[in-house]
Amino acid sequence: MKLNVIKIMMLVFVLTTGCQETLKESSDKPVINRQLVSTYNDIALENAIISQHTLYPYHFIDNSAELNELGKRDLDVLIRHFTKEAGHLNIRKQNISSELYEARMESVQKRIEEANISMDGISIVDYMPGGSGIASESILVILSQEEELVTSESQTLY
Repeated sequence: MKLNVIKIMMLVFVLTTGCQETLKESSDKPVINRQLVSTYNDIALENAIISQHTLYPYHFIDNSAELNELGKRDLDVLIRHFTKEAGHLNIRKQNISSELYEARMESVQKRIEEANISMDGISIVDYMPGGSGIASESILVILSQEEELVTSESQTLY
């Protein structure tokens, strides 16, 4: 009986020893880690661009309707999003002429149409990032008007 137990234990020992594999540390581990972090950052960046869905004057070459590299990258992210979902694309006017703003809108619309995306579900507007809201320039005008109104009313009371 003891001999059978010893034989079985020896067999188990031989079989388990043969199944072990020596694992060595991969020299590519730092490269893989960097790529993973880069991928996570790219996904987070794309989500932020989609959430904001806004092109600012700094996305364009100065005093031009042509997008710079940053603008092209951000618009490409939005174009990929617009292939699946309709929505708004904000192009901030800020302190540029109406003619330049119109040219920028046309330039962006042309790029979207070149990607074979119908403009039916996409509107190009000058809204706040992430939603319609009210433009900060408009808020400043409103506050200025209110201040003038309060000042004129207080002068009529005296």
